[in-house]
Amino acid sequence: RMFDFGSANPEQRQAVIETEGPLLIIAGPGTGKTFTLVKRIAYLVVKRHIKPDEIMVVTFTEKAAKELLTRISNEFIKHDVNINMNEMYIGTFHSVCLRLLKEYSEYAGQRKKSRMLDGFDQAYLVCGNIDSFNRLGGFSRHIPDSLGTWKQSLEICRYVNQMMEELVDLEAMARDKDDDMRFLAKIVVRYKDLLDRNNAMDFSSIQTEVYELFERYPEVLRDIQNKIRYIMVDEYQDTNFIQESLIFQIAGERKNICVVG
Repeated sequence: RMFDFGSANPEQRQAVIETEGPLLIIAGPGTGKTFTLVKRIAYLVVKRHIKPDEIMVVTFTEKAAKELLTRISNEFIKHDVNINMNEMYIGTFHSVCLRLLKEYSEYAGQRKKSRMLDGFDQAYLVCGNIDSFNRLGGFSRHIPDSLGTWKQSLEICRYVNQMMEELVDLEAMARDKDDDMRFLAKIVVRYKDLLDRNNAMDFSSIQTEVYELFERYPEVLRDIQNKIRYIMVDEYQDTNFIQESLIFQIAGERKNICVVG
């Protein structure tokens, strides 16, 4: 039967039906990008008969992810399709990565029991252990005492998150001739030790864990590549290096990546 495109214009229809290979959608505010993504997901399931667990859709805020889930559910109701939305990989990058870690927990080692830290928890943990960072050579020069303990902790977290999200080579940084590079490497290593001692994981390390999981166990990556066949990324301009790397890894040779920016 005919697929219901609703009020989609010709450009939106094209974005919906172009399902194979890489696709870049450039859309300004208010041009119906969420509407188009929802129609595209429905098209994959209704017309292409793609299973829900073969689709991954990532966005950047919990609010956007919840709105997307609601609109997709309503779209399937309109098409009289009954599926389990929990099977679809929909959410923020962090929530999707956390789900993958849980699904492959036998490979993830001790991390499967880790407690999760949000931004405040992360800074609070660093603040409570600021002395261990203070002992690093050059600490007061790079992160002055005049900031106060809490702002020092926030600055450490800012450095650490940026380094981990850019997948920097810590060993290479530790050998660098530049004092600043060597200091940053020490900060990240000290922070990772702190997480390990507290059996904790923050938002940045969730993504790093998945990346390292793929590196250590290629069979896990192959299994995910065989399962997740279609990837969609909203607000693609906000992706960082590790997120883009994970997208390309999961997409594999199919390259069925649709991004909206």
